Amino acid sequence: MTLFSNIRRLSMILWTLRREVRALRQYRLQSRGRADPSRFVEALIELGPTFVKLGQVLSTRPDVLPEEYVAALKRLQERAPMVPLDVIRATIKSELGGKLADHFETFECDPVASASLAQVHRATLRNGSVVAVKVQRSDMDALISRDMAALSLGITILARIAPHKLRRSNLSAFFAEFRRYTLNELDFAAEARTIERFRLNFAGHDTVVIPNTYPKLTTRRVLTIDWVEGLRLGEAAEILTDEKKDILVSSLVNMLLKMFVSDGLFHADLHPGNIVFHSDGRLTLLDFGMYGQLEPRQQDRFVLYWMAVVQGQTRRAFHHFRAQTDALPDADEAAFYSQFAKLAEEFYTSPLRETSLAKVYFEMMQAGYQAGFVFPASLMLHAKALTTAEALLFELAPDARFEQISRPYIAQEFEARVASPNRLAKRASQILPELLLLGELPPQTAMDEDWVWSTTKALANDLALQVGLTKVDGGRAMLRDLVEHYALPILQSTKPALNVSSVLEATWCRYDKLEPNLPVSETTGAMITTHLAAITLAIYESLVAQGQSADEAQSIVYQIGWSIYEPMSVLPLMLAKTLTVDPTKQMRIATGVFRKFPFGEPAYGWRDVDTDPKIVGFDCTKCPVASFFKEHDASDLCVQTWCALDYPLAQKWGGKLERTGTIAMGDDHCDFRWNMGSSRPHQQINRRAKT
Repeated sequence: MTLFSNIRRLSMILWTLRREVRALRQYRLQSRGRADPSRFVEALIELGPTFVKLGQVLSTRPDVLPEEYVAALKRLQERAPMVPLDVIRATIKSELGGKLADHFETFECDPVASASLAQVHRATLRNGSVVAVKVQRSDMDALISRDMAALSLGITILARIAPHKLRRSNLSAFFAEFRRYTLNELDFAAEARTIERFRLNFAGHDTVVIPNTYPKLTTRRVLTIDWVEGLRLGEAAEILTDEKKDILVSSLVNMLLKMFVSDGLFHADLHPGNIVFHSDGRLTLLDFGMYGQLEPRQQDRFVLYWMAVVQGQTRRAFHHFRAQTDALPDADEAAFYSQFAKLAEEFYTSPLRETSLAKVYFEMMQAGYQAGFVFPASLMLHAKALTTAEALLFELAPDARFEQISRPYIAQEFEARVASPNRLAKRASQILPELLLLGELPPQTAMDEDWVWSTTKALANDLALQVGLTKVDGGRAMLRDLVEHYALPILQSTKPALNVSSVLEATWCRYDKLEPNLPVSETTGAMITTHLAAITLAIYESLVAQGQSADEAQSIVYQIGWSIYEPMSVLPLMLAKTLTVDPTKQMRIATGVFRKFPFGEPAYGWRDVDTDPKIVGFDCTKCPVASFFKEHDASDLCVQTWCALDYPLAQKWGGKLERTGTIAMGDDHCDFRWNMGSSRPHQQINRRAKT
């Protein structure tokens, strides 16, 4: 387009919007005077598809516009002007080749939805499958490109006349992001690929349904997917019982957090027209043209931010919110925090509809802008998706608190992330060198998210060679250092004195013979625990060879084991106390963390049991550590060391472990009953393993 055309289009946009903004202001001042909200809708339709998309966004913002405006805008979600059937036929012929009858057994003439970029028709295939056929409106590329060119010109002009304001608002980045996902929506083949990515992420997820796509009937301008029957938002809110609506609310929150936190790939246009609700608590997502992606660090930051939110920790939440911004030279962080804290207080003390999560989220961004902090464009999609999803909660559960509903999911996600051994190893590999050489921790900006991990392991091997640890893996050297760090003080304090060097030399010599025969475990946690079991046996045999009795050797090994096990127990308990003050819930969370790592399935087997409300009960049905000791005729050593460590662990976590048997004793399972209702001292099982 020519410069003159861009100027003319920009002038039309500005004139139309200026008139409607003035009308909206008068509407507010006159307490719903003569101004008609439907005129605002017609103006957006007149401006074209780009501004219809803008109207769809505004239709989810009851905190920004009066209710009458929001109601008028809702018809844009699925009721844009209808495209004649002849035009639809021509598009399908151009894209798929042939006539409608060549591809569809039936094709309904009237559209079931007519949105800003496309129109949807119900059809059936020759095999009887019912499908929805999404057909792009004609000349969309030209119309969108025209508006984007005009808006780009407007931003260029603004950069010249108000550069400081443009920089502070980060409008250029916002516009670039808006243009990216709007143009992406024009490629239906790309949307089909995006649908498949979402299907993979939600595989096995019982409450979220992703429609199937039909690649042979999909092109850049035509998309064919499964037809979906169900309830729209208003119907679900009116028809369903409170119990079923509660299930849907839980499904919505879990879906949102899974996308934003677990997957990093999220649906960015979750208005009511793009979700179908089902009476059994499931929901189906539609229209994946607008999506966003979070980087791993953004996902981690969101987890930490939300952990602070659910606990009402305003300063901590502010830290993670502020960390996502860039500060301008005149930024005032104290002013930013003051407004942030005020908004947070309003959020915690007001009903959801009056002071919503998304409303506060946007107001916090505005507070940051006014204080001189620039937000990245990615947060625009983030905030938009939260806003739209929250509007659904308004209808289904007006009194719900998003931060309370989401708390169990955030706890689960944090535990899964912390328990990832590969993540911990990568973090440690970037912290230890700086800590050892400089005595300082590297800043967050100096830490990489991804690299070729094999190069780090190769370097660990090279370092091991430099300190005389030949023919060992870097991880083995770390394992040896870990064990000796905790074992040395205990071995050195033994009476009568031991030849500690000889014990350790014999230990690692025996371990080197045991290690090649250790099975390749199903999980990293099982790999670590079975290798530690082999070291346990090696230390025990070395102590006996040095003249220690079996009981004395077991006691020394037990002390070493507890010195390693106790630090491991700190994080689960810290997490549990962060999320609840109830002792039983704390025990359930803490034991749940250990059941994920290092004692995670499928290497270990677990089953929950119904018990007294003050008891956390479950059984271990499979234990690779017990299997290892049994194979080496050392089950009694397992009972007196590994199994015995659970009793002081229970006390540290505020309870008392009650157990009648273990797999190592010859039983078919270990029964764990963590009693939180008794203050009696624990009585450790002292039975020998069954022969």
